[in-house]
Amino acid sequence: MEQEGAGGRAAEVICVQKPQRAEDIDEKGYLDANPDVRKAGMSAREHFVTYGVHEGRMQFINHERVAEMREQKLRRLRFRREPSALRRRGEPANFLDAQTIAEFDIPEHPPVSANLYGGPFIEEILSQPERLCLDLGAGLRASYFSNIVNTEIYPWISTDVLCVGEDLPFADEQFDYVICCAVLEHTLRPWDVAREICRVLKPGGKLLVDYPFLQGVHGYPHHYFNATPLGAVSLFARQCEIISSTIEANNHPIQSIWWILHAWREGLAGADRERFEQLTIGEILATPPDAQLAAPYCKNLSEEALRTIPAGSTLIARKKTPSPFAGPESTRGGPTESDRIRMLEAEIAALRASRSWRLTAPLRALHRIGQNLRLRK
Repeated sequence: MEQEGAGGRAAEVICVQKPQRAEDIDEKGYLDANPDVRKAGMSAREHFVTYGVHEGRMQFINHERVAEMREQKLRRLRFRREPSALRRRGEPANFLDAQTIAEFDIPEHPPVSANLYGGPFIEEILSQPERLCLDLGAGLRASYFSNIVNTEIYPWISTDVLCVGEDLPFADEQFDYVICCAVLEHTLRPWDVAREICRVLKPGGKLLVDYPFLQGVHGYPHHYFNATPLGAVSLFARQCEIISSTIEANNHPIQSIWWILHAWREGLAGADRERFEQLTIGEILATPPDAQLAAPYCKNLSEEALRTIPAGSTLIARKKTPSPFAGPESTRGGPTESDRIRMLEAEIAALRASRSWRLTAPLRALHRIGQNLRLRK
């Protein structure tokens, strides 16, 4: 039975809480929300009293209610393959096998991403609980909704399906909406993710994609590709009608400037930081960039800051020496057995068509005659 909240809206349950007192601590919820504490072997209450209350640590709550809603939600879904592991009641469906984890370099405990969302698009989704929405790379959501399927690479309390965007486990054309906010820059192949989004979206379904451009390097767990607004459009224009491409408040240029200047300041120390803080925008604009490179606030910038907010990067590489069995890599991270057989057959065919093969034919014939004579003896 589909769950609905008040006024015909999708059911919602709060699943993340900031505890205020030691009495508020939920042992399991605190440790699940803070895997570093579990790894350190500390109890939830001990960590909260000593560190957590000052650090603003969170904990998970309403586990049973979320588990009930997840079971109902997963029953509504169609998958195109079996999960990689057996699932217990209330747990997310796990499609991350060892090969996928290695290919995408997924760490055991990736940093938490907890972006907020809202606005007319989300309101439209929540006002239609009978329609399903896919939240791709949802991160940790503070609220859990009955009609939004959250995918992630880590089993947060709000995660419904563990998978990567490049290889979604869902059957074709079953979602009425797809949300993909601040995710594509963290995917290894965003063009494949875009293709998968369009595959699982129903004809006439709508998608919301928020894709950074001038944003510093940040990892959840990795950061690969930023895109211009036109670049973001290009990923979906072939299969979707583009309704709009706008610059919202969260992507205003002031966000980029603040991010860059903040990271720059943090990459300096002592007098260099003080001098940088005293610079005016007018001074920076009045001096060509090349003329500022020798200034301490440029010359002494930390390596971490350089790699967080660079204007670009320079790559030097050397092509690998091919092995006798090298061939086109499969989409799962290496040549398959059939790839190797095809490559070997192609190499044999090329060898037999070569001039050297023809010139050595008499020698091979004599060798075969000698072998036959030895066998007869």
